[in-house]
Amino acid sequence: MNNYSSKNKSEILIFLIINFGITALMGVILFIAYKNVSSEFVENFAIVQMLYPAFATIITMRFFRKEEIKRPVKIFFNIFIVTTIISIIVLFIGTFVFKNNLNILSIIIQIIVAISSFVSVIIILRNDDNSFESINLKFNNNLCKIAIILLIFIGLYLLRIGISILFEDDQSFDVLKILSTLLMMPLSLCINAFLSFTIFFGEEFGWRGYLQPRLQNIFGKRLGVLILGFIWGIWHLPLCFTLYSPETPIYCVINHILFCVFLGIFLGFAYMKTNNLWTPILIHFANNTIGMALTGGKAGVITLKTLIFAAVLNIITYGLFIFSNEYKKDKDKTII
Repeated sequence: MNNYSSKNKSEILIFLIINFGITALMGVILFIAYKNVSSEFVENFAIVQMLYPAFATIITMRFFRKEEIKRPVKIFFNIFIVTTIISIIVLFIGTFVFKNNLNILSIIIQIIVAISSFVSVIIILRNDDNSFESINLKFNNNLCKIAIILLIFIGLYLLRIGISILFEDDQSFDVLKILSTLLMMPLSLCINAFLSFTIFFGEEFGWRGYLQPRLQNIFGKRLGVLILGFIWGIWHLPLCFTLYSPETPIYCVINHILFCVFLGIFLGFAYMKTNNLWTPILIHFANNTIGMALTGGKAGVITLKTLIFAAVLNIITYGLFIFSNEYKKDKDKTII
């Protein structure tokens, strides 16, 4: 068991070095781009950053578990690596070289992500020799549970909106826009499963699929998922100082840490309940889609009042899941 835990610690260390190393490097480039190029192009940095956790995971797995990676999964991983590297190169080019062709470069990133997502989903759905069970990415595993948990999440999101309107008298919510977004959600999930899969896999494979079980194996299920939430939250720091809330970046970082800790509890519950990575991927997509519908993706100012209110709201809607049965076992032995 000591050798097993020691290997987990080594894997976690390598994963964090690669993930945060790339994030820090591209964070510097993001600061330069934020001051020198159009905001529309800079938004691509947030999309590409979602690829870094899975990229770090794949490199780490190739170092520690190369012999365990089956051929179809290896092909899928290669596609993801190429997608990440090309996307990073395009960000470099847009920041330092072709500053007058930023719209074209943004389209290139969108096309790369779409092609990568489409090809990857086809490979995963074929699932030759059940290869993708090894990374908990078999689509038809626990489909009913996935649907129920996704509906629970959407219900909790609506509850959050209702509480915000009731207690904060927040009139910024466009009810018709929210309803139309929810009505289109099933179709949107189907379409974007083929067009945006790569970026949501990028985060969820890294955080939930790879890091969560290793942290839980070392620290126990509850403490492990809380540590993961903190790591996930602080990882957003470059985005808080530029795209998300440049006027109140410190509050933004604290808000993201708290949000990721409590949402991470729910996502961790969802992943353990279904043992299927598609669950947090679809929840993450639903969360971002509804959030974009509410805010339009615009940067916001975070006050101490909104920070405290959001923290309480996160505890009520997501945090209580840490007392669910899924978190009662001391450690998670499911390591992919």
